[in-house]
Amino acid sequence: MDIVKSQLSISHLKMMCELERQTTVKAAAQALFISQPALTNRIREAERRLNTPLFIRRGRKLVMSNAGKRLLVSAKKILEELARAEYDIERFTDGIDQVLRIGIPHYASFVWLPKVIEVMNEKCPTVELEITAQAAVKPLIALEKGDIDMAMFSSSDKQLVLDNTSYRSDFLVEDELVACISSSHKKSNNNYLIAQDFLDETYVTNSTVAEKDREYELFFKPESVIPRKTLQVGFKEAIIELVNANLGISIFSKRQITPYLKQYNIKTIPLGEYGLKIYWHLVYLNQNRIEEPASTLGKLLKKEITR
Repeated sequence: MDIVKSQLSISHLKMMCELERQTTVKAAAQALFISQPALTNRIREAERRLNTPLFIRRGRKLVMSNAGKRLLVSAKKILEELARAEYDIERFTDGIDQVLRIGIPHYASFVWLPKVIEVMNEKCPTVELEITAQAAVKPLIALEKGDIDMAMFSSSDKQLVLDNTSYRSDFLVEDELVACISSSHKKSNNNYLIAQDFLDETYVTNSTVAEKDREYELFFKPESVIPRKTLQVGFKEAIIELVNANLGISIFSKRQITPYLKQYNIKTIPLGEYGLKIYWHLVYLNQNRIEEPASTLGKLLKKEITR
């Protein structure tokens, strides 16, 4: 495939993204800072170059054809990568030689973050860390695709076995999944909770997508249990407020919820008679440019998280 022979320009890719984002051609044109006739001409130009219709007109609306939808997928990826490249290059002019993206799930604790960033700036002054939660569900796939350079995530296994020799992993710390419940809740005095205890409860969570080695897979699924009602809330603090008001119960990692216990009327209860252990790991690409700063980061994380 000869990329020099590409028929489209960046303006065509931005056009596709805006036409998906906006409800009308007029709104898309305004977002692109061009006139509506100019946008119409740009659409026709792209279709002429590709020799296929990208949109189907239905009344006053434009609906993307299958070809248009295919182009949109690539347009988003290309524009996102271009934005990253521009950001990295800008940082290079500020004395940064390397920008490392680390994927951290939304359910992680971040108490350690300020100190780790501070020490990393001292030990690796030409390396900048960029924290993202976009790779939370499938971190290894994000690593493989190059979306991130490192991933911090929990697993049910203390010894993480990776199929691909392209990665290295460092064990960080042991943790535990626990029920988070109001002190006023009728089950707050239980020594532990089993999956069946959630059958008549409102379960408050930040994601209804089953994530690997988390509560759905480790706690609910083995017992074929689904809580009576699941309430999805996208913010950790909002979940805690609802639990504190006794409007539902949730599940957090112990390290994530512990800093909130003193200021709220909530408590934690083990899951199962023997608890439900999880283990945090840092996984990164097995490359010379990443290995040294990633190893330094792993040691810092282990030290700060266990502090």
